[in-house]
Amino acid sequence: MTDVVIELDGVGRVFPAGPPVEALSDVRLTVRRGEYVSIVGASGSGKSTLLNTLGLLDRPTSGSYRLDGVETAGLSDRQRTSLRGSRIGFVFQSFHLLSYRSAVDNVAMAELYGSADRKHRSERAAQALEQVGLAHRKDFRPDKLSGGERQRVAIARALLGRPALLLCDEPTGNLDRANTSGVLDLFDELAADGVTLIVITHDEQVSRRAQRRVRIEDGRLCD
Repeated sequence: MTDVVIELDGVGRVFPAGPPVEALSDVRLTVRRGEYVSIVGASGSGKSTLLNTLGLLDRPTSGSYRLDGVETAGLSDRQRTSLRGSRIGFVFQSFHLLSYRSAVDNVAMAELYGSADRKHRSERAAQALEQVGLAHRKDFRPDKLSGGERQRVAIARALLGRPALLLCDEPTGNLDRANTSGVLDLFDELAADGVTLIVITHDEQVSRRAQRRVRIEDGRLCD
């Protein structure tokens, strides 16, 4: 198993327009296993394009992207989908939970279309909730949980398949200060446990909690 989870080398992304829009330019980034990295930038800086590239939702126009040792440039759409499903856990600003299902059922949904053994799915989901400190709320529906607790359920769902990377897009954007603090404390704990974390945010306070902070400006990264 490689020690490097993410390796971007000279990655560029140009969108056809008149004139063409260069959203990413010569991006170079290495993230090792167990690192907690924040990528901070203003609106229009290229954060969304970088997120989509890291999450294998978009293809670079140029350069190389290796994810967990796999060069992604030549992969088919089906191969990219498979790699994304097995290697990346996503956490978004919106929680995307089913309101009529319990917390443990929402977490278990992460394996609905996978090949994991169904027999112990609920047990694994309960363990993931315990990992994020919500074992005592596993039978509660989302409308009975606070915003911070709902985000913890979403994080547990993302962690269920033991991904190589937890990719978080503005994960505290819908939370108040107290719940934001709780989620950031959880990220600290996950990082201490060896989870590889990338948090993409416009919030300087959130970005400062990471072990390493990278800024993006006009499609370029600067430490």
